[in-house]
Order: sequence, then structure tokens, then C-alpha cells
Amino acid sequence: MESSLEVSREILAGVIAYSREHEPWQLDFTPGGIGDQKLPHGWEGDGILARVPNAREAKRLAAHPAPKVLFDPLDVFVAPGEPLAACVRMENDHRAVGRLAADYFLARGFRHFGFVPAVLSSNPQMRYATSTAAEPDWSRLRREGFAARLSEAGHSLVTCPRPSARRAGSWALERADVARWLRSLPKPLAIFTPHDARGRQVIDACRTAGISVPYAAAVLSVNDDPTLCETCLPPLASVRLDARRAGYRAAAALAALMDGRRPPARRLSYPPERIVTRASTLPMQTDDTLVIAVLERIREAEGLSLRAQELSAEAGVSLKTLERRFHAALGRSVGDVIRTTCLGTVRRLVETTDLPFAEITRRAGQLSASHLAAAFRARFGHTMSEARRRTPRPPPPR
Repeated sequence: MESSLEVSREILAGVIAYSREHEPWQLDFTPGGIGDQKLPHGWEGDGILARVPNAREAKRLAAHPAPKVLFDPLDVFVAPGEPLAACVRMENDHRAVGRLAADYFLARGFRHFGFVPAVLSSNPQMRYATSTAAEPDWSRLRREGFAARLSEAGHSLVTCPRPSARRAGSWALERADVARWLRSLPKPLAIFTPHDARGRQVIDACRTAGISVPYAAAVLSVNDDPTLCETCLPPLASVRLDARRAGYRAAAALAALMDGRRPPARRLSYPPERIVTRASTLPMQTDDTLVIAVLERIREAEGLSLRAQELSAEAGVSLKTLERRFHAALGRSVGDVIRTTCLGTVRRLVETTDLPFAEITRRAGQLSASHLAAAFRARFGHTMSEARRRTPRPPPPR
């Protein structure tokens, strides 16, 4: 099990939780990515929890006598007749992930939808199939669930063409093709990608294509890895999987196998948990370039110390014109967008920093701390002090 991804660390946390509640297990694993994973030579453990990284390791796993529970194995490794076909599997409900993503976009009123599939790495250590540009099973199933739900709602899905094997191995080469495809689609556009790394690439391709995210295109991915999602500009919204519970249930199934008992089922599944909304899917879609430019200015400033009159002057239009364009595009005033963004930033500063409230007031551009406190309570239903007390934060470093 790779430790380089948040979803896998959550699975490992679930395994550890099971072990602590029942009997201590000594867990052997190799830190790193999926390409680093292999069964240690001469390993004599009692049970195996594994993703199957490649065909070579599939053969080694199959030859080992210890009972096994496999996580999200590709079809090629568990097809009828394959040595691992009889293993217990813990599989994500990929189609449910796609349907949840579709419902999320449909609720926001989108009518145009795109999907950028994952491609398999050109790294020989990670090659699952004969074509490095082939779409992995989990990506295909998430796409199918997304498309099926859209079809039920009367919409169609456009899928980005597969890159050639040479381009699949280099985002620097593939970027221009994805940007060209994105540019050809009607806007506003809702784009779903099957994992966070691909979502980051799509945001990068949108920037190359001159497509503003989230105003002309909204981007949603899967796995909710904070390191990947929070370092995008804008931050990437993502479907969070119920991975910790999946790890716990997989450990319970393995314990049953090691005790000579029957597991609850040969094929277990775990669902999506929820969607973590970030700026890449903010509900402010428009193709009005003036409105987009002002929204970007508000986002970059995080709504702090901004006035509608100043923004209209920067944009080179009258305040009346700017307000008219905002109402036509978003059904909201410039001031409302500034206030909402500002209060969101204030809440983040209250909950995640130890900045004095007077300093937060200064940054927000408010003349009165009492005025900001009243607006905060009206928006969120509790005071700034209550928000800070109820948010756990790590102790200061020694």
C-alpha cells in the first residue's frame, strides 16, 4: 500500500484502528509510491493487504500462501482464471463516485460537461496493460457513473481524447492537446477528473487555454488529498472517499481469513463520503470577461480591504455598469460577492491562526471590530471567539 497518497494513508489508518481495537499487528510496508511497492523477498507474514502495482508483483502475491485482501485491483489481475481471481477484494464504488460528481454539478445548474480520464504511466514499473495510454478501470467506471447520471438528467458528456503513448508519459507534451480540447467546448463548463493529480493538470491546461477557473470552467476531482488540492490556484474541489472505514473493514476481513473463518463477502465495496468544496467549483460561472476579471481580483485579494467603487475604477467602467453586469451574470451585487469572500477569509483566519481579532479586523478593511463581529455572527450563527474555541489546533512548536 503506497504511503504517498492521502487516500492510502487513510486506508492504513483504518487498518491501524482495527488492529488497536482487536489485537496488535506488526505492519510491514514500504513507504513511497505505487511503483515502490513489492513483496519483500523471504517475507513470512501471516496476511497481506495490497494494491497490485504490476503484473510481476501480481505473480509474486499469488504465489505467496498468506491470505490476501486486495484494494481496487484492476480487472486484468482478477479476471476469471487469473491466480488472484479468488482473493477477497475491497473495491471503491467508482460509479457512485461519478454519480455524486454529476449530482453536484447538476445542482449548480451546469449544462455542459467534460471528463478528462486518467492515463497509465509510461513508467515500466507501473505498467498495468499493453498500452500506456489506456484508461485504468477505476477511471472508466467513474466516467461511466458520471455519464449515466447526466444522461438521466437529459445531458451528454464529452470525454477528452486519449493521448498517444508518447504524450501520456509527459504532461508537458499532453498539456497543449488538453488545452485545445477545453477551448473547443461550450462554456460555462463542468469538468470532472478521476483523481486529484489529473485535476491539477486540468487546472493547468485551463490556464494555458485562457479559461478562467471557476468562472468559465469548474473542476472537480477525486481523493481529496490536501497536499494536491490546496496547492492549486485556485484550490481544487474533490470527492472524499470513505477510505478509513474501508481500511478497517478490509482488516476485519483479513483477520477472518487468518483465523480460518469466512469473510463477510468476497467483494466488499466502500462509497464516496462527501464532496469537499474549494474554489475550483465556486458557484459563480459566467462568460462575461469583465465580471471574470473583477471576480479574479476579489479572489486574489481574498475579499479583504476591497470596495466596489475601487473595483469599477480599476476595471475602467462606472459602478452602475459593473453592478449591472454582475447582476446579469451572477444575480448578485459586487458588494455581496466582496462580503461573502471577505467573511470566508475572516473565518479561515479565526479558525486556523492565532492572529488577534484586531489584526483580522484591520486586514478585512473594517473600521470597527464590533461591526465585523456582528457580520460574522449573522453569517455563521456564532461569534468569532466561539469559532476559535471550537476549532482544534496543534500545539505551538517547542
